[in-house]
Amino acid sequence: MSYIVDFMISIMNAIEGVTHSWGLAIVGLTILLRLVLLPFTIMQVRSARAIALITPEQQRIQKKYKDDPELMNQKIMELYREHKVSPFSSCLGFALQWPILIAMIRALGAHPALETATFLGLKLGSPPDPWWPLALVAMGTTYLALRFSPSLNASQQQPGSQNVMAVAMVGLMAFFASRYAAAVSVYIITTNLVGILERYVIPMGNVNAGGASGK
Repeated sequence: MSYIVDFMISIMNAIEGVTHSWGLAIVGLTILLRLVLLPFTIMQVRSARAIALITPEQQRIQKKYKDDPELMNQKIMELYREHKVSPFSSCLGFALQWPILIAMIRALGAHPALETATFLGLKLGSPPDPWWPLALVAMGTTYLALRFSPSLNASQQQPGSQNVMAVAMVGLMAFFASRYAAAVSVYIITTNLVGILERYVIPMGNVNAGGASGK
């Protein structure tokens, strides 16, 4: 991962050379990373839409074959194949953000210029003091980004597990925002805001409980 970290640092250096702001360099790098992930985000949206449309049929299969789990799973996989849907595609873009987050934390921690840099009154190279205002913003934007996430928004099959995932994600972002330098919080907040914007740029349409989708 070291070469990825070095590449991120190089991009930040290039952006700072133009903007003369390390905060804007972090924002710019974050936007570029989201653009790289955009094809996967589009795939995630399309997959989530397709899963939402076949949800009623899947629920009927689950009810009909609830006493025969093996046959039920076979019928569900046949349904996925029939509609050319992969249950994993709707989480692909989301999953790819984790290694990027880890790489960003390492890149931001390794950049010597960030130790003394400031952005919007924040000391980018040290944890925020007090820690809770920035953590609250990170938590709030993470929650909103999850609410607009197609993988969590399109399918209502397992609301309990979705709620657990949302709580865990919000808690993790709060931990990162309070534990690491403020530069990490700038990244988290920026990527969340860009993710919310993507939801409007790549609309899924409204999916109701019956699985109908409209524009």
